[in-house]
Amino acid sequence: MTPVEIVRASMTPMEPLPTGVAPSLVPLEGIRAVIFDIYGTLIISAAGDISLVNESSSVLGMAEAVRMLGGAGSSEDVEVALGCYQAEIQRLQSEARCRGEEYPEVEIREVWKSIVSRLNLSCAMIEKAALAYECAVNPCGEMPGASEMIRRLKRESFSLGIISNAQFYTRAVLEATSGIDLSSNSFEAQLSIFSYREGIAKPSLRLFEKASLNAEKLGLRPGEVLYIGNDLVKDIEPAAATGFRTALFAGDKRSFRTGALSTEDACRKADVVLTSMIQLVEVLGLRK
Repeated sequence: MTPVEIVRASMTPMEPLPTGVAPSLVPLEGIRAVIFDIYGTLIISAAGDISLVNESSSVLGMAEAVRMLGGAGSSEDVEVALGCYQAEIQRLQSEARCRGEEYPEVEIREVWKSIVSRLNLSCAMIEKAALAYECAVNPCGEMPGASEMIRRLKRESFSLGIISNAQFYTRAVLEATSGIDLSSNSFEAQLSIFSYREGIAKPSLRLFEKASLNAEKLGLRPGEVLYIGNDLVKDIEPAAATGFRTALFAGDKRSFRTGALSTEDACRKADVVLTSMIQLVEVLGLRK
């Protein structure tokens, strides 16, 4: 099975949960590029964020992953694998912090290599095992209107990009759940920044600064870029600090994050508040 097929085989229907937030659809003039977060914005994420693990599903997911790697999937092996998984993430993050990185991101395949080594398993299926485990602990689904809006923005000649906490399998998860293909020409490679490639995670300002510098190379000023994300601290605040215009996405209760602020105060921090992707039509003044 391909990675996309693995994700589709694990999918069950999901619907966004209302947040009770009122949209704030202030027209934004001069926007030429739109950059998106992925988890909780372009797709529904049951865990709400890639960094959160659904512990109730982790044992079953790890058992399946260990079997894919050639193990028996016994309770003892699963316990060892889960302990190794968590310890290796903490070790890699600690090493990065010692090097001065405030918001370190791990490359999850390195974590799985440690599990394979510890249990003397095969490396051949590491990527599929990692994906199977991710599907178990963080089920994802289609965010209504997201793929339609991507197509609409591309037809309207907007430059599109991604800034997301992500792993190698995120592309497959996004395509399987929404039909959005990041390998297509819909997204500008220079505007697509993934945490696992950079070794740093949101809310690091460096991810947004890199996107801003790349946008400048494409002839885009920061104020001509709209960034859309579901998390005030990880998305809206660093995007605004970079000079991007911001849209706080309040489309799903699972993933809507306001940090230490009240919902009302968090919403005031963003230029606009969306509860549905289709509302971009009004915000950007697109033809109806």
